[in-house]
Amino acid sequence: MHSIFCYICVNHITKKIMENKIVERVDNIDLILKSTWLAVSKMYSEFAQDHDATAVQALTLLKIDPKEGTRSTNLGPKMAIEPTSLTRIIKLLEDNGYIYKEKTPNDKREVIIKLTDKGLNSRNLSKEVVVNFNRKVVEKVTPDKMEIFKEVMHDILKIANELNNKNKA
Repeated sequence: MHSIFCYICVNHITKKIMENKIVERVDNIDLILKSTWLAVSKMYSEFAQDHDATAVQALTLLKIDPKEGTRSTNLGPKMAIEPTSLTRIIKLLEDNGYIYKEKTPNDKREVIIKLTDKGLNSRNLSKEVVVNFNRKVVEKVTPDKMEIFKEVMHDILKIANELNNKNKA
């Protein structure tokens, strides 16, 4: 009887330890993701501030095709941003002379966002910052680690999307 009781106690304690380890790992995943994104975001924001812009404005310029422009309806999905927020960003970029709107020849309701010379220059600066950051990462992280990172991030994104969809149902 005593050995059965000990076995149950050990299993219970082991289970509690494992649960705590899982909770610690989950906390660490959230913390690592958040800390990393905050550091990258801060880096981009500081660069943008030095050029009288925001990181979101710079991202918007990067998502606009420099030669053909981009349909306004395609920008939101490219940036994973809500339409109301995008409308404000586009208005601000237009007011500050970075972009202009052009109606499409086929459908006058459809608008193509195009870069001005000022917008193209800012886009090129932003692209240089992104390319330099990516280059630094590639220099310091081995291809094997990078592949694992991409796989893990894909898995995390998939899990988050599944949980998001589950919560909406």
